[in-house]
Amino acid sequence: MADTIEAFEKGYRVVEHSGGSRSSKTYSIFQFLLGRAIQGKGETFTIVRDKLTWIKSTLLVDFKNITDTMELEVTPEINYNRAEQVYIVNGSEFAFFGLDYAEKLHGRKQDWSWINEALEVERNHFDQLEMRTTKGMLIDFNPYNDIGWVYDIQKRPDVQVIKSTMLDNPFLEETIRRKILSYEPTPENIKNGTADNYMWQVYGLGEKARLQGLVFNNWDIVEDIPDGARFLGYGLDFGFTNDPTALVGLYEYDKELYIDNPIYKTRLLNQDIINELKRLGVSNADLIVADSAEPKSIEEISLAGFNIQGAYKGQDSVRYGIDLLKNFKIHLTRRSIEMENELRKYKYKEDRSGNILNEPIDQFNHTIDALRYIAIEKLGNKQEVQIFNRELLGL
Repeated sequence: MADTIEAFEKGYRVVEHSGGSRSSKTYSIFQFLLGRAIQGKGETFTIVRDKLTWIKSTLLVDFKNITDTMELEVTPEINYNRAEQVYIVNGSEFAFFGLDYAEKLHGRKQDWSWINEALEVERNHFDQLEMRTTKGMLIDFNPYNDIGWVYDIQKRPDVQVIKSTMLDNPFLEETIRRKILSYEPTPENIKNGTADNYMWQVYGLGEKARLQGLVFNNWDIVEDIPDGARFLGYGLDFGFTNDPTALVGLYEYDKELYIDNPIYKTRLLNQDIINELKRLGVSNADLIVADSAEPKSIEEISLAGFNIQGAYKGQDSVRYGIDLLKNFKIHLTRRSIEMENELRKYKYKEDRSGNILNEPIDQFNHTIDALRYIAIEKLGNKQEVQIFNRELLGL
């Protein structure tokens, strides 16, 4: 936070926070803005991200945690389901907008603006915000690609870049710290098969890197599932604290696949999952293929009246499922924004020399795992998985 204050005091117009995963970028920016609110400046803050749903699941959660910790009064009480996400803290206005509703920003003026995860955002949104921001702009991003407008504007003399890594976050959970450290290409991590040069460079060191080796390039965005599409079933991947529970619906139309992702939430208990399935109108005739690593969860959901079974997980079924899905053109509904985010980041591992390996990273894959489960069940063949394994083993 001190670096941000110093940059604006020196007259910089834009401050970019670039860094690795969990490096406290978001918290530092919130502390800067809330610090101004506590001083009673009565300012307006506009906070944006590419999708409103992503704001509700990330920024608003952090905003609530920080204001609760600081014992600040927020009016009205924070409600993630409210249509207008605008709050007052000590006379200052904090307005949260998803750029999928960019029309709400037209004509709006603010003292300060903040673009969260800016590599996901188009340049024109930055330009529109800057024209209507009087005091200063904040930008943050993980440098998971080495091209983009965030790097172009760094050439301006009024732009300051602040880089941080997880080492700058003393409150980082140890499990997450170990996960990030496992990407470092050390001899031990290489031996354990967790090393990934790209992942370490971006999420560990906070250095920009060229995104290469994407697993899926055969997909696009559509408005909705077409009339006449044949419903094949649901895939379900369980999660809880850090990983979300993801439900994916699979449809087939004219020999192409259509995907919908109606559930992507953390901290769902089995009863919560059951309630979500009922809310969506999932019937006892609809097949659900779930992560077979959680038989207790599958049994509880089955007892609630749903047609659920464990996924087939033969040796190398991940690569088989990926290869199976690559045989189809995939269409993702526009509302499936969390799955879109995963598809844009799900990539193959690299060795310490940057060579692409034939093994995907174990990250950004919750919806994709769910899709594999139902795809193998309905479009694949368990015998083919076994043959696939034998061929890989040279048998």
